[in-house]
Amino acid sequence: MRSRTLSSQHQRLTWLLDQARQFNSEQLELQAHWARYLCVLAAGFIENALADVYSRYARSSANLYISNFVESTLGKIQNPKSNRFLETARAFNKDWEDTLRDFLDTDGRREAIDSIMANRHLIAHGKDSGISLVRVSDYLGKSVQVIEYIENQCGLSSD
Repeated sequence: MRSRTLSSQHQRLTWLLDQARQFNSEQLELQAHWARYLCVLAAGFIENALADVYSRYARSSANLYISNFVESTLGKIQNPKSNRFLETARAFNKDWEDTLRDFLDTDGRREAIDSIMANRHLIAHGKDSGISLVRVSDYLGKSVQVIEYIENQCGLSSD
């Protein structure tokens, strides 16, 4: 990831995942609680990433008034599933939507983002979630691939 903010948030999530994996086999309930907690953090990371990447693109491509509007609009997006990523890409460039769709539909990337958001919703509303540390880690990795792909589409470099 080229954003220092996103990279830092991702490193924190990775560190927390590593810490949670150190629980022993007698601490399965604690692992399950950590998995739910990390799923919620991963959902927040994905939400932040969508706004961050396209806001940086707007700042690099448009005047101040337009980029402020884009940032304000993107900041209102909550719990974005993969379709929201596609809608946002289309709002900037129709071709981006098409290529992003192909990328999302490969290697379970769409399912990763959608599963994180669906599990986050269940967790936030006190419902049972089958999320595990292994799944959170896998889903997070695939979500990062999508974020990096979008950064590349936008031609963004490091902050």
